[in-house]
Amino acid sequence: MPVKNISEKRMYMFEEIVKILKENYGIEDVKPESNFKKDLGLNSFDLMELAFIAEERFGLEIDESAYRGTETVKDISDYLESLKVKA
Repeated sequence: MPVKNISEKRMYMFEEIVKILKENYGIEDVKPESNFKKDLGLNSFDLMELAFIAEERFGLEIDESAYRGTETVKDISDYLESLKVKA
């Protein structure tokens, strides 16, 4: 089913990030406000790996300086969705 509105697009991106976290890190309890480091236990290397996985999965080029400012799953979901809108 095609994603039609902004909230559906954001929810789709959030769900995709949750899939990546589950597939690659075994993390299952993820909320939009989950902090990558404090709540999910990811370190800086994990976050860079997550960026590479997202680039490949979504066919996007992530700006490292903008990506560094993301702390929560919602932050990265919104950031990636903004890149998809521009593409």
